[in-house]
Parts: sequence; C-alpha cells; structure tokens
Amino acid sequence: MLAAGYVLTVGFGWADEGVPVPPLDSGLIVLLHPVCVHFAIALVVFGVLLDCGGSLGGRRDWQQAGKIGFLAGVGAVGLAVLSGWIEQQLPQPGSVFDPQVGELLFYHEYGGYVLLGFFIVLLVARLQIREQLPLLYIILAGMGLIGLTIQGYWGGEMVYRYGAGVRAVQVLSGAAQPTLSENMRTPEADESLEQD
Repeated sequence: MLAAGYVLTVGFGWADEGVPVPPLDSGLIVLLHPVCVHFAIALVVFGVLLDCGGSLGGRRDWQQAGKIGFLAGVGAVGLAVLSGWIEQQLPQPGSVFDPQVGELLFYHEYGGYVLLGFFIVLLVARLQIREQLPLLYIILAGMGLIGLTIQGYWGGEMVYRYGAGVRAVQVLSGAAQPTLSENMRTPEADESLEQD
C-alpha cells in the first residue's frame, strides 16, 4: 500500500502541467511499467488457474491460494495501468516509429482500462463466492486471461517491434534519421533531382 501511495503521489505530481520533469534520456526516472506488468500477468494467471483448478479438483487450499494470488494480481494490474498512464505523460524523445506506434498505443491504453475494470468486477464477484466456483465465473475468468494475453501482445509489439520506451532505439532513431533518407536514394530519384 505504501508503494502504491508513493506511485500515486509522485505520478500525479509528474503528470501535472508545468511541473518540470527530466526527459527520459536523462536516465533519472525509473520506469515502473515493465516491472508492474510482469507481476500483474504472473499473479493473475497463477491466481485464476490455481483457483479454478482447486475448485474443479475439490482442493480448498488451492482455491484459497488462487484467490489471494488473483487479489494481488488485480492490484498489480492497477499499478500497471497507473504506471503506464504516468509514463505516457512524461516527455518522450522522438522516434522514427512514432506514426506506427500511435494506433497500437491507443488500443493498449484503453484495453488496459477495460481489462482493469473487468478484473475488478470479477474480483468483487470472487470475494462473494465461498464454495465451488460456478461455471459462469470460470468462463469469465478464462475470457479475462484471453484479454490479458491480447494486452500483453500489444505491449510486446510496441516494445519489440517499434522500440517504444527503449532508450537505445530512441537515441539511434534520432541519429539514423538523416542517413536513412540517403540510404534509400535510387538512381532514378537522383536523375529526377538533377533535372529539377
């Protein structure tokens, strides 16, 4: 709870207009989103699978551990959404991939909000269930895991395909922009430039 309060306080302070924020390339800001995301995925998947497996197998101890794991996972999803929002508010160095990543970022951001809301509703329902899990809950939990997989895929695409948030890609993109157009020159393009 103390860590969440710190992230909230510092995060909202950083996101305020007019508050000086060091740029990402200064290396002063520790980006928490990648850390939170991995814990969120692991805890939610572990919690749901253990809870559902315990319910189907009649193992109450598994169910209890799964419920605790899912509770922690939903908290981690909340921190992942919050840290992603905070990092999006920070000044970002430009990249040659900015146009391609814009639409993907939109889906990733709003998918995160929807997924967090879905998991909160599912957690409230789970806290009301005392015995074996109903089939509807298991189906909805499975749908949540599918949504989490899609969300993780979109995040991975942004990082591994487009280098979003990767300092080296941003630095190299800035250095490569002038030489990129020179390397793409063709003899036909050179002839048309000479004629003008």
